[in-house]
Amino acid sequence: MFDRISELSNKSLSNGETPSADELDGGPLASLLGDGETLQHVVAGNGGLDHTTNGRSTSIEPSGGHTAYMVVTDRRVYFVLGDDPETAEVTFPHAEITSTEFNSGLLNATILVKIADGSVRFTPKDADQGATVTDYIERMATAWGEFDAALTDARTTIEEIEQRLASGEETSRLVQGARSYISNAHHAATHDDDAPTERMTELIEPVETQLDQLCVAIDTEQIESLLAEARQAKVEGDHETAFETLARAHSTIADGRKAVTDGGVLEAINELGSTYDELVQMTFEDATAACHRGQSTDDPADAVDAWREARQRYRAALSADWDGEASVSAEALEFQLAWVTQRLIDAHIDYGDALEAEGDEIDDSDEATDRYERAKRQLTRARELASQHTYATAPVSTERLDDIEEKIELGAWQWGGAE
Repeated sequence: MFDRISELSNKSLSNGETPSADELDGGPLASLLGDGETLQHVVAGNGGLDHTTNGRSTSIEPSGGHTAYMVVTDRRVYFVLGDDPETAEVTFPHAEITSTEFNSGLLNATILVKIADGSVRFTPKDADQGATVTDYIERMATAWGEFDAALTDARTTIEEIEQRLASGEETSRLVQGARSYISNAHHAATHDDDAPTERMTELIEPVETQLDQLCVAIDTEQIESLLAEARQAKVEGDHETAFETLARAHSTIADGRKAVTDGGVLEAINELGSTYDELVQMTFEDATAACHRGQSTDDPADAVDAWREARQRYRAALSADWDGEASVSAEALEFQLAWVTQRLIDAHIDYGDALEAEGDEIDDSDEATDRYERAKRQLTRARELASQHTYATAPVSTERLDDIEEKIELGAWQWGGAE
């Protein structure tokens, strides 16, 4: 254990000889240093201290042949008098230091340490040691200043997130901001090799945990809402809304997994992710089932309905910019849509042929005309779909449509003559 500060000032602390906690325990600095605070430099002074506060200067001189010391830790700068001080004359946290100056003259050197409303001028006995300490203080002031500012901004933003959550307001922008501030704090904690990274990280962790806990409320609530909306849209047959909402849920789940560090939060998001996967699978299975119905039915009207439903679902997925979610790529969707569209075109033509054939077999002119009109609509729709898709074909000629139109006009003439 060190009994006197002068013993510490004779050690080359900057060369890896930082005393251990056991060596300092019960010694002259035990009452000064805070928990986890590590001693870095002890500089003996040549004279007293010039302390300025709010423009008023005071000279603080050691008495009884004692010495003034500058005691520098990884968190603060202490100015003390004598070998066994009970308190520091002046204490500056690194985060509050605005600048440091080292001036070397012919007779002596001086160190000037400034904060917003004051300063201390100190004369080191060893000029080289004074220069080294000044450089260290300047770097730690930058590190702690940036660190404290970032962490304060993060805490303030988290408070605003809590307020907005309570009132049901949107918080995504604030969450991004809080994450950015925490990232800045991590940068400040690791940028300088001499920064107390471990201690700074300990200070970051509770803030990060608090944000994660808020994010689980934000993310899980939003994901649950999106999944419920998608499920309802699916029930109502609103395919576009279902896929759009599922795509948003996918992004929210992915962002949540990237952002959170808390294991419990991640587990909750992963559980919702499993629900999402099941819902996506069911939604695509509905499209596949519609294709199977279209292929298996012998009723041309049912075939049109089935292929139309399948096409609507795949179009809705593409409209929602679906690409890669649930391992379904946009390229695969486009291929499937092209195939389904051609099947729908074929179904329209088959249905049109069947309706025209029914019209030819019906003696009642009104019913026959109805079949011809419906047949024309089916064939016209087939041509429209083919014109909208590059690789689709609809072998329905204009002459074919003209022939059906003549049958419609003939039926109308016969109906008018009967009146």
